[in-house]
Amino acid sequence: MSSTLFIGIDVSQAEHVICAMTGDGRVQARECVPNDQRGIDQLIQWLETQAVNVDRLAVGLESTSVYHWPLFEALTQTPALQRWEPQWYLLNPSIVQGFRKTYVDRAKTDPGDAFLIADTIRFGRLRPAPAPDPRYTALRVVIRHRFHLAQTVAREKNRALNELFCLWGGYRATAKDRNQAFFSDVFGRASQQVRTQYTPDRLATTPLATVAQDIATVGGAALKAPDDIAQTLQRLAQKAFRLRPKESAARQFSLIMHLDTIRTLESQMRQLDKAIARDLNAIPQTVTSIDGIGPVFGAGIVAEIGPISRFPSDDAVAKYAGLTRRTHQSGTFDAEDRPLTRSGNAFLRYYLIEAADRVRVRDPEFEAFYIRKYSDATHHPHKRALVLTARKLTGVIFGLLTRGQLYDGRRFGS
Repeated sequence: MSSTLFIGIDVSQAEHVICAMTGDGRVQARECVPNDQRGIDQLIQWLETQAVNVDRLAVGLESTSVYHWPLFEALTQTPALQRWEPQWYLLNPSIVQGFRKTYVDRAKTDPGDAFLIADTIRFGRLRPAPAPDPRYTALRVVIRHRFHLAQTVAREKNRALNELFCLWGGYRATAKDRNQAFFSDVFGRASQQVRTQYTPDRLATTPLATVAQDIATVGGAALKAPDDIAQTLQRLAQKAFRLRPKESAARQFSLIMHLDTIRTLESQMRQLDKAIARDLNAIPQTVTSIDGIGPVFGAGIVAEIGPISRFPSDDAVAKYAGLTRRTHQSGTFDAEDRPLTRSGNAFLRYYLIEAADRVRVRDPEFEAFYIRKYSDATHHPHKRALVLTARKLTGVIFGLLTRGQLYDGRRFGS
């Protein structure tokens, strides 16, 4: 009968605390190594020593920020450990925290956490994690960096709009009014140039011809009716709030800084888009054959899913993304309002929902599905219909990646 040694590793920025547990729950040994390459080498040697009399290794680590990743990559790539046919487990901290409740009044310590991790994988019912594929890992790094930049740009734009309101009043509302000649994009190049160069007071004393010429020079041939835009700006300047000079200057300075930050971040995002397209081309995938899913969303979905072979079904992918809903039922009561579990991969959930929002306006099958679910919902109809559309999209993506097929709505429609 084969024997397995269960290894629990509590990961932190400074060190790794390890617990080796036998199949009957007995602690065989403990160790602590620094979280650096020297510590990883020391841990590998320690594992070889501890596993001399067993047939298999099961190694579990808590997925803790990025502190576990160098260790996880090193262990899975070590040839010396392959003789034990190791199984690797990356545990969501909530799983370990839930298992902790089976012990009454257990102290919270690093050695205790390592024990709990080993005991958690010893009890089973967990799926092993595959060894990391460098293609998906590289793509995941750049796509998450882009996600971070996009979120930062959104925050910067919100703060810039706050300053813009105090300085210009109805500037944003005017941009949304299609019946007036104005900038279609508040953060477009011509619009930013005007807000950087002019304050309402300065614009009021500048000849309209000069303002129109500045707008035409920056906006180019694509910008229509610069003279009319200059007149609209003058009307806005007349209606703008009259702040005290020092506050107005401070807000103008803050607005310019926000606009500079936005331009810099958007330039970095364009560079990232090139890297994303390059890394995505290195991975066989058919997700981008779906109309509405471009390289960025396609890369986000592919990178976060990883090799599709690690999932037995589209239900498993949906659960991994946190797109499932918990049933709340007791007796004859069955709650209709079921929130998402949200316990899965938040990045994958984001990309699937955002992709579904774009696919539904381009694909008739998804559009009809969204409308049907929207009509059926009694609470939060748009959010509920969009999540259900994302769940349908998950099934289509699973089928495409599993079969290596291009998308055909007639084939994959429900």
